[in-house]
Amino acid sequence: MVNILISILVAIDLGLGLYLLNVHYVIDIIAGLMAGVAVFYVLSKKMAATLTAIVEKANKLAMKKNLDGAIEVLKEGYKYRWRHPFVKSQLDAQIGVLYYYKKDYDNAFPYLKKGIATHYIAKGMLAVIYYKKKQYDKMQETFEIAVKSASKESLIWALYAYCMNKIGKREKAIEIINRGLKKIPGDERLLANLKALQNRRPMKMKAYGEMWYQFMLDKMPVIQQQPPKFARFKRRY
Repeated sequence: MVNILISILVAIDLGLGLYLLNVHYVIDIIAGLMAGVAVFYVLSKKMAATLTAIVEKANKLAMKKNLDGAIEVLKEGYKYRWRHPFVKSQLDAQIGVLYYYKKDYDNAFPYLKKGIATHYIAKGMLAVIYYKKKQYDKMQETFEIAVKSASKESLIWALYAYCMNKIGKREKAIEIINRGLKKIPGDERLLANLKALQNRRPMKMKAYGEMWYQFMLDKMPVIQQQPPKFARFKRRY
């Protein structure tokens, strides 16, 4: 990655320069490392700002229901894929989400699969595709990745439990909700769904609003039928 290489070169250059000035080698190393880290931090901030601007532009198009235009905007960001770590996988996740909104699951699948693990909405959508394909082992594997990276997100625990309950594994669904409650003690939505499962009643997913409807496992009320905003663009730098 270009930004990593630049940071390493700065670290080496400063360290070597100090060495040639007969500065103690320990100071050379420390100063070089600090300079490299500082440069990488600055470059990371700049790249994050650039990608956030791209995502916001795509989001505006998506909210106007121009999903194809939003996808093209995101794909333009691929030109930065060699500049910084995780650029491509973050864009892949966002593109996959848009294809999912279009119900174009065939195109969504490869992007969601390559998407960064910390984008829990994308991973949740990938798991739902596996659920629809009846590939339940893959579904569980994907959900486990999602809850590991977003353990404080009530929705992903509930979605995981919902899908497990739908395939006849109610006890496993209860176990998942309890795992979620250990991470988010007192979460009212998880508590309500735990009670529903224990009483063999349907889960109360509508409490999550449009965040739930974007997975398209339930009909969205007509007055809300527009693509929800992207999950917040997370930095991995």
